[in-house]
Amino acid sequence: MKLYNLLWWCLVYASLIHATHSGGHSYYKQAKAKLQSISKSYTRNTIYTLDNIDGNLYIPQFNNETKNYDQNISSELNPTPIELTSEVVPLLEQAISLNHTRAMVMLADLYLFGNYSMPTNYTRAKELYHQAVSLSANGHAYFMLGFIYSTGLFGEFEVNQKKANLYYQFGVENGDLNSLSVMAWRHNRGVDVPPNSTVGLEWLNEQQGQRGVNYDIRISDFNGGLYGDKMSETPSSIEVQSRVYSDLKSQLEEYSVNTNDQEFMAYYFQGLEGLKGDYFTPRNYTWAFEQFSECVQLGVDLYEHKNTHMSSVVRMFLSSCQARLAKMYLFGTGVPQNVTKAKELYDESLKVQSNAEALNDLGVIAERGLLGPANETEAVNYYVKAVKSKSHEAYRNLSLLLLKMSGGTPHSSEFRKDIFTNMKEAAYSGDIEALFHYGNYLQSGLSKYAEPDSEVTCPGTIQYYKIFIERLTQFFAPHLKYAFEELISGNFKNALVGYSIAAEQGFEPAQISAAYLLYQLQPLYSPSEAKTFNRDRVNLAIRYLERASKQGNDDATVLLGDLFSGSYTHPPNIPSPIDLDHERAFKFYRIASDRHSSHGAYKLGEMYEYGVGPSINNSIDYFMAKRYYDSSLQYKERFDLEKRATVSKSDFAGSGGYSKAHISLALLRLRIKYVFNKSAFKGNHESEGGWLNAFRKVKKNSNVASKEPVSKVDAHAEGKTYVNEQGVENYVEDYDIGDYLVISLTCMFFIIFFVQNIIRSIRRMRNNRQGNEDEDDDKRMEWQPVEF
Repeated sequence: MKLYNLLWWCLVYASLIHATHSGGHSYYKQAKAKLQSISKSYTRNTIYTLDNIDGNLYIPQFNNETKNYDQNISSELNPTPIELTSEVVPLLEQAISLNHTRAMVMLADLYLFGNYSMPTNYTRAKELYHQAVSLSANGHAYFMLGFIYSTGLFGEFEVNQKKANLYYQFGVENGDLNSLSVMAWRHNRGVDVPPNSTVGLEWLNEQQGQRGVNYDIRISDFNGGLYGDKMSETPSSIEVQSRVYSDLKSQLEEYSVNTNDQEFMAYYFQGLEGLKGDYFTPRNYTWAFEQFSECVQLGVDLYEHKNTHMSSVVRMFLSSCQARLAKMYLFGTGVPQNVTKAKELYDESLKVQSNAEALNDLGVIAERGLLGPANETEAVNYYVKAVKSKSHEAYRNLSLLLLKMSGGTPHSSEFRKDIFTNMKEAAYSGDIEALFHYGNYLQSGLSKYAEPDSEVTCPGTIQYYKIFIERLTQFFAPHLKYAFEELISGNFKNALVGYSIAAEQGFEPAQISAAYLLYQLQPLYSPSEAKTFNRDRVNLAIRYLERASKQGNDDATVLLGDLFSGSYTHPPNIPSPIDLDHERAFKFYRIASDRHSSHGAYKLGEMYEYGVGPSINNSIDYFMAKRYYDSSLQYKERFDLEKRATVSKSDFAGSGGYSKAHISLALLRLRIKYVFNKSAFKGNHESEGGWLNAFRKVKKNSNVASKEPVSKVDAHAEGKTYVNEQGVENYVEDYDIGDYLVISLTCMFFIIFFVQNIIRSIRRMRNNRQGNEDEDDDKRMEWQPVEF
């Protein structure tokens, strides 16, 4: 009887639970349907466009009281839909009252991300995520909790990396892709966990995706980079395709006087703009199809039934238009799929000019049997012809087909060398899918058969997977698109959330973007009031800058040195959010200098010149200062050469050609100091606590190779010729009478120029005064009555 009663109560309880969940699910479905309806009708207004964002991106002051950025006009431009707050939120709350976990996560996302201009509520979002995972496992909720504890949501909550790692791990175990990326990054780089590239490799090995527009950019690059348009050394991450195509078209038109040439160019590049799209222009397949069709039809009208000579430019663009149009038919992009039509267009393209894209796609048609039985031999022939034209897709497809013909076991295949080599060529040519496959080949040990002398390392292998993921951010980091859309709408608070999530996943441009939203360099002179920054947000910005620095961003590395050295001031009567740390500043400058950063070497020279920092025993060392100033000048010249090779002369003068006068002045300053204070040079070089003295103590126990750099510095200090162990003399620059003469003539030139300017100014003032007096006399005479 007791067992019967127990079973009865269990059935009643289960029925109640089922009824409760069913009721909650009904409310959730209604809310989801209404949210989808809002999504279709919601339009976003923007304050930034392609025409006004360059050099004008302004991040307002963050207000610690309102927990938002000042001048937030996003809510005025994009008001919250009434249906969202009056219908969707109440329905979700009703579902939550019945313990519906998906409703909890959906409402938490609305409060955290502020979708559809929803007012954010980070505290409520955190509560809902916790409530959801307390009822059932949810990978996304675990990830968001990890993100909240890792960032503290920029000062809202306390940062707790142990809890963050725990929730990220739970997210991985429940199949969350974002958690997977974060833990791969942390284990690979040793961020708040012990470095372990093997574990990172295992997680990254699971990630594959699709292609699309890449929103992984540094938003600071719209203003020329962290240091502005002229001073930043890190290449820009922004590449607007419409501008690229427009520049190419303009350059080609300069060398073409034929009207037909320019018409084919215009159709082709306009088709590419519609096919690719960019940050501000969505893809328009219909427009692309029309442009390529017009291009192909123009070729038919001009050349099909006439013996007109076809120029090489027309051949190139007509063949490309035919191949692009054929590809749209082949894959049904913006047009119903028609493989037969695609095959005809590819054949026409090859008649006009050999085209690697056409050859590769004909190989795809043969391999997959899209127009009859599959023919692997014919496919191989097409791929080989395309490979001769350096088609990265053909390299990859040939490798995969040979792997397929080998039964999927490349190690025992007679084609194993070709399989590996072709995939390597595809990866090195920039093929995204090939990066993943090449990583697999390296991981499987195939390289030892194809390249037995090459060494395969875990960090090297993981780098290919990393680049593969970075090229597919639309799949692995869709929040980057959300962040960019919020940014150009003026909603910087929501943009920061999106960029910070990607920063946690290890995307270097996103780390810079998040840091830039948290902290911006202040100009030395500005008509507007200086911004203030609280310590929590600055510390998080520094954390992201350090992560970007580890990934090779030189501007971030130098900026960290500047922040810790106190190079940038803050408003008076306000405590600095950054504690001075000259030792850390020296470390970051040294890292930047080792990467051949001109700014980093220059800053190191300054620290040695003025004896700043415990790393140099707070002692002045003019010779080491000159050494780094010389390096800075050398790196600057190399940077200019590389810049000239990648941009036009006018662009270089406007964006990359900052002056090296500050380096030359620093070297001149050192020489003047040497002229008037030789004893300080000698005393500094021989002081007991100096840097070189410590170096001498180390060199006594080192080998001959380690003595050479210090010996050169010693010889340089004494103005002598350095003789190495083999007795070979090496000239070391001495400060001779010629140097003093140059300094004297330079000073005389500036003095004479200065005196002449003063004399000219005095003469100009005197002439102006005399002219005014004459004018007054004329006026008096003009109005004076004449007496008869």
